[in-house]
Amino acid sequence: MQGLLDRLGYALIGLFFGALIGVAGWWLYGVAHSLNYDGPGMDPVMRHWVQYSGAAFAVLGFIFRARAADAVADTVSGILHFEFNETPGQTASALVLCVALGLVIAAIWFTSPSLR
Repeated sequence: MQGLLDRLGYALIGLFFGALIGVAGWWLYGVAHSLNYDGPGMDPVMRHWVQYSGAAFAVLGFIFRARAADAVADTVSGILHFEFNETPGQTASALVLCVALGLVIAAIWFTSPSLR
């Protein structure tokens, strides 16, 4: 019984995040507010996007439990990469560059003699 309740809990979490992805999908592609999609709106009815996306991620949550979060994250990542028209490695290299720059600034800051 506890396993079923756990699965239902993960299904509810999947439903919530799937509904959020459905709202994003409706806004970007249903009513054509996307940065990269140039065609007409696919389906302007928000209920369809939220209902089907929420149901799909609820089923994933029920079946795969905590691993369904990977599907949610991959979907959000795919939407963001499509909208910003970047390759997946580009974000990682920019992050590495920022961390390296921060380390260089910290090294210079802490090794420079004080001006007292």
